[in-house]
This record gives sequence, C-alpha cells and structure tokens, in this order.
Amino acid sequence: MPWGNYQLDKGFVVASGQTLTKFRAVKLSGNSEEVTPVTAIADSPIGFAQFGVTAAEVLRGKGASIRVWGVTEAEASAAIAIGQLCTLETTGQVSPLVGASGKRIVGQCVGSPATNAGDRIALLLFHGAALA
Repeated sequence: MPWGNYQLDKGFVVASGQTLTKFRAVKLSGNSEEVTPVTAIADSPIGFAQFGVTAAEVLRGKGASIRVWGVTEAEASAAIAIGQLCTLETTGQVSPLVGASGKRIVGQCVGSPATNAGDRIALLLFHGAALA
C-alpha cells in the first residue's frame, strides 16, 4: 500500500480550464500561486496534486492541495523498485531513471514499489533536481 509523509502541503489556485489528476506532478503557471499540469519531461514541478480537480470544479473556485515537500504518493508509468531514482513523464507520472534521457529527476522511490503502470509509489521529493 502506498503512503505519504506530510511535511508541507500548499494550497494553490488551478489555472482556468485545467484538470489536475491525483498524485501527478504540477508546475507553476507563471501567475501568482497558480498551478497547471506538467506537459514536458524537462518541466520543473512544484509538487504533486493530493487530489484531483476537474475544470468544472475550477470554475466553481475549487483549489488544489499540492505536496511540495516530503514523501508523496505518485502515479508510476512503469515498474519502479524501491531505491530507484524517478524521472518525470509528460503526463505528470513518474518513471524509473534510465540513462541520459533528458527527463527531470523528481525523487526516489522509498516505499510501495510499482509493478505496473498506474500503480502508486511512495516518492521522496527532490527539488531543483537535474535532468537525467
């Protein structure tokens, strides 16, 4: 069973027309305290959404809780073993570090290893990390 360890969750506004998926990476939009889903492997995420937010909910003023520090649950795009470094996918999912891929390194799997795409892992977040 995946788990998280809250150290710092921050409330953010979700950019208009955007949908956030639970346990996927988000980035700052460029507007004050506003986030949007990551869209590129080299994006610099601010954290991981702790619950999903639909575009309709955004119109009604619902914001998002983003884990910016600590251990978060993160959705895997492939099998990931405990101890493996993880990189960012364009979907906001994480994948195991494999060579010089140009993907952003976002953390390390510290629990609940993934055996399939869509599984959730416990991810220790890294910030300002380099590209693989």
